[in-house]
Amino acid sequence: MTRAVACSATVALALLLVLAGCGGGAKTETPQATTTTVASSAATTTTGASGKAEEEPAPLLAWADGTPEDGAAPLTVEFKADVEGGTPPLKYTWTFGDGTPDANEANPKHVFQKAGKYRADLSVTDSGGDSDTDYIEIEVH
Repeated sequence: MTRAVACSATVALALLLVLAGCGGGAKTETPQATTTTVASSAATTTTGASGKAEEEPAPLLAWADGTPEDGAAPLTVEFKADVEGGTPPLKYTWTFGDGTPDANEANPKHVFQKAGKYRADLSVTDSGGDSDTDYIEIEVH
């Protein structure tokens, strides 16, 4: 024996209208800004209400490095600033901790004349006013 479910056209129409209100209708909300960050990119893309992508610079990050990190006096150290993100041009300031004048290059060389432990500080500032700092310790025998 076969059973069939029958309903009137009025009940079927009412059921369709209810189901259409459960997600089948058109969206009426306004577009909102979304942010997408890609790890390998140096910028963040923001999509505004206009739907156009706008590039925002990634945050400025700086790391100080130097070779060698220890040795006998006089010790010549080659410093290196590793930087990601920021808005060019970048301004570099190295303070060597031995009373000598600062250097404003990304990768300066510096000679430590006397034995001691020194802290070389790196400060990097971009044209948008963002900045970051790092340091490296140098030991001279």
